[in-house]
Amino acid sequence: MKSANQPWTRESAGLSALPSQAPALQATAAAGADSFEPTLPTLTPLSGATLTPRLPSAPAGHETPRHSLQATAILLFGYAILITGNGLLSTLISLRLIEQQTPALVVGVVQSAYYAGFMVGALWGGGLIRRVGHHRAFVAFAAFSACCALGFAVWHAAPVWVALRFVMGFSLVGIFTVIESWLHQVASNAQRGRVFSAYLITNYLGVGIGQFLLGLADPGGFALFSVVSALFSASLIPVALAGGAPAHVPVTASGESVAPHGASKLARGLSGLGIVYRWAPLGVFGCLAAGLLNSSFYTMQPIFMRRLDYSVGDVSHFMGFALLAALLPQWPVARLADLVDRRAVIAAISALTAACCALLFVLQKGGLAVAIDYLYVAVVFSLYGVVTSYVNDCTPSDQRIAVSSALLLIFSLGASGGPTLASAAMALVGPRGLYLFAAIVTGTLTALMLRSLKAAPRLPG
Repeated sequence: MKSANQPWTRESAGLSALPSQAPALQATAAAGADSFEPTLPTLTPLSGATLTPRLPSAPAGHETPRHSLQATAILLFGYAILITGNGLLSTLISLRLIEQQTPALVVGVVQSAYYAGFMVGALWGGGLIRRVGHHRAFVAFAAFSACCALGFAVWHAAPVWVALRFVMGFSLVGIFTVIESWLHQVASNAQRGRVFSAYLITNYLGVGIGQFLLGLADPGGFALFSVVSALFSASLIPVALAGGAPAHVPVTASGESVAPHGASKLARGLSGLGIVYRWAPLGVFGCLAAGLLNSSFYTMQPIFMRRLDYSVGDVSHFMGFALLAALLPQWPVARLADLVDRRAVIAAISALTAACCALLFVLQKGGLAVAIDYLYVAVVFSLYGVVTSYVNDCTPSDQRIAVSSALLLIFSLGASGGPTLASAAMALVGPRGLYLFAAIVTGTLTALMLRSLKAAPRLPG
């Protein structure tokens, strides 16, 4: 009997047949282009703020030295400080702009600049890490971020804020790359799951805690931007004490070192777009939808709540608890997606999200609306993991590097457009336009998945 998620063909999705292996893929395999992993991790996004790389696993008998684990714990402590500041800053910017009576569309453009910088940094920021190493790169990126945080308090012109957000996105993705590549290098196979579980928990807790810091001072003043800058700067202290990251330079079969540049990474991502569309066309829109939904929530939910006269304290508490609530469904949803057709799980997630959006469009305020909003966040943040698993089910195993790069590009493209498109909807119909936008995205995704399931249901055999 076939597993529900066994790789399937385009014919099963009602699409035209393709050769078993396209000539371009055959040429790539023959050249051994994917016979090794890149020096820096191929990244996939997490919770709109971080990326998870894939580096070669440590040898089976490899044991991580105790001092490396201690250094990793210290590094995670520094990361926790930094991500707390970043979580605070994202919401603070939205609140500050709304207090300045900035149009929702301008808010969306400013926040989209972060994700544009994030995408560019994911492609090109790795060159600095290769040249100067983990520690110096972390210091450089964190220093840029600390300066930008103060820049928001000094300058108020929207074009300047767009530039600052772009630099922030570029810098933060560099920091995420440093942290995650370090973790992959120091963790043995036996410890990797626990190490990255600690990392993911640190990320969610840090971003969530950052929301509660909004109550320390008036968002319209200088103090909270100073707190963000101080947190970015304080993150350097444990990193400076953590010791050196273990060197790891992959080599080809001939013994030649491998150090791909941003251009090759970009080319790999662009080639992966064709692979994803060829083997899992639904995955393109699914990944794009995840980026649109995640980024629009992070950046425009505070605007939605303030326009409905929620206090800053209410916004702070909701955002904090909502991001912590996003942890809860991750394991059950992932487990379910391993047991049944992933398209059915994606359709269910999208349909439930669309239903929540419809209710929020009508209710907007009140205890029931808040409860539905928590459910919305918990469900929508589980979408990306199922989509990426579905895509990897469908694509050839020897193309995983290119596919991972393509998924990053698609998600980042969606994330960079989410705040702008959501803010445009809010400008047209008011604050509830945020959920009109989300309903359109999830409704479209639901329809596509249901059509695919109807055309080619998975039957045991």
